Amino acid sequence: MTVAPAESPSVYPTVRAAGLTTGRSSLDLLELPYPFSQVHLLTVSEFADMARKRRGRAGRRLPPVDEQVLEELHQWGVLVPLFRVDLEPAPGARVIDVSASLTPQNVHATIITELYCAAGDRRVVDPGAAGFAPWPKERQRILWPGTASGYLYSRYQLLGLEAALGFVADLKSRPTDGLPQWFLDEADRPNAPTVAALASWRSLAICLSALDTYYWPQLARTLLGDIATWRTVFADRDPARMLDWLGAPLEHVERQVTHLEMSASSCDDTGDFYDLIRRAKAEAWNSLRGDAAMAMDYRLAADILARFAADIKPDGNDPAALPAPLSQQGLSARPHSLDAALTQLHLSPFPALVIGVEGETEYRLVPRVLDMLGITYDRNRIVIVDYGGTGNLALLARYAGEPVLGRDYGRGVALDRPLTRFLVLADAENNYKTAADRRRQRRLLLDSLTRNVPKDLRADYYVNTRRARIVEIRTWGKLPFEFAHFTDAELADAILAAAQTPHPRGRAQLLSDLRHQRRLPAPDVSKVYRWHRSGLSKPILADALWHVLERKIQTALDRGTPGPPVLQACIRAYEMAAVSEKVSIMLRRRRWRPWK
Repeated sequence: MTVAPAESPSVYPTVRAAGLTTGRSSLDLLELPYPFSQVHLLTVSEFADMARKRRGRAGRRLPPVDEQVLEELHQWGVLVPLFRVDLEPAPGARVIDVSASLTPQNVHATIITELYCAAGDRRVVDPGAAGFAPWPKERQRILWPGTASGYLYSRYQLLGLEAALGFVADLKSRPTDGLPQWFLDEADRPNAPTVAALASWRSLAICLSALDTYYWPQLARTLLGDIATWRTVFADRDPARMLDWLGAPLEHVERQVTHLEMSASSCDDTGDFYDLIRRAKAEAWNSLRGDAAMAMDYRLAADILARFAADIKPDGNDPAALPAPLSQQGLSARPHSLDAALTQLHLSPFPALVIGVEGETEYRLVPRVLDMLGITYDRNRIVIVDYGGTGNLALLARYAGEPVLGRDYGRGVALDRPLTRFLVLADAENNYKTAADRRRQRRLLLDSLTRNVPKDLRADYYVNTRRARIVEIRTWGKLPFEFAHFTDAELADAILAAAQTPHPRGRAQLLSDLRHQRRLPAPDVSKVYRWHRSGLSKPILADALWHVLERKIQTALDRGTPGPPVLQACIRAYEMAAVSEKVSIMLRRRRWRPWK
């Protein structure tokens, strides 16, 4: 009786494989029309630098990715460079016909020149097929490659390095010439299925390098090299033929897009700010670090493949357009406008409230009252505008900007820009003398704001309840600002203190003149003195009166009384600015009724 041999235990890969692979060698890329023109190849030091910038907090304890570490990863098939360029012809290397490539003539970089010159001299090798040989260290010349062999990586191999971080963590060190020498113990080296899985990420990098010439300028909105050359290459592209060249089914391309976007979502730490980051210029993406930079690498690769898939099947489902959480959306997805993104983050340049004042005194004192109350006024929240007493409130509409309508929910439409409200502070004279006058001015401003809003969405603007009011006009009572807030004695003392010359007839006459002005239909404090010859102006008088107004406001706050009209107006300003803060605004669809 014989004993059956024990079955050998199954061996599985310890890393996840890429979903899109090709049977093409990296050498086949050199025969394409215009490769590496938009996303350049990287030397060992450049690749190591990019890898260091993607080291998140969790990876800071790992060994540094430098030339020696990259050589060790190459030796065991963890991360194999894309090209090896030798100074002398390599045994068994083939001559590569690069005569049809436009890259050498249009990309003026040393490594590209050396790579394409070496291609015709049998000096370029695919390290994935040639096997490992120790990297030469002895320097032979100044130009790259400075040693007998130089290695080049693709930017997309950063995705493979991320998949291989477990092996980087397993590296051990031993001192050699006073420096740490990193190595993988035999027990930590990848098994055959794992090497195959890691090779799939290199294969994905080859796929992306074959496609990025066409799609990178679109997603990055930046074109490198001659625009006429790129346009010719882009117009001549044949997506179906390129898919055949890759030897991969379209389903694998689409599935890889989803996997890349999910990987980006899992490592991104920018939160809702990703909606702004994806709209920024490509140069700004290069400033990202750590997990945010790695997430951008995943998304850039996903966007290239998504555009490629859409070229092959224009009527298919665009993965970037499918409903998904923000972190899983592609770079090209734009489910809403930039205005909506800024509004959601409370970064919109459009203010929540515009306070319109008609005089220099109010423009000087209202900000100080807001300061006393701890109310922040800046262009992102509250803007104070002196409209100069022109009476044309429609001029204030320019500070709000045109309403931008967003998503239509049927019964209403969301606003992508925040709703700007208006608080107009005026003297009760001229266009604002009576309540009817003020209602007419309110309507003029509302008509100006809603000029380009569909009629069935305008009704909410005209609601006149205290909470919902978009435009409110307030006066200081029956008197102008100075007379409504200060007694004749307070005005006289301030005038005398601020004037550069004494009153010719003394304080008593000045008080008499002030009392006379107060009884007139349109009192004007500037008419009681030789205004300009005495060096007086409304702002100068406002500064002289501030300590009096400050004392009155502080007294009212301490006692819990309403206080002077400007205090009540500033409290109302806070209410109007805060009523819609952090709330999405929707205009309800109603039958339009003309103003009555």
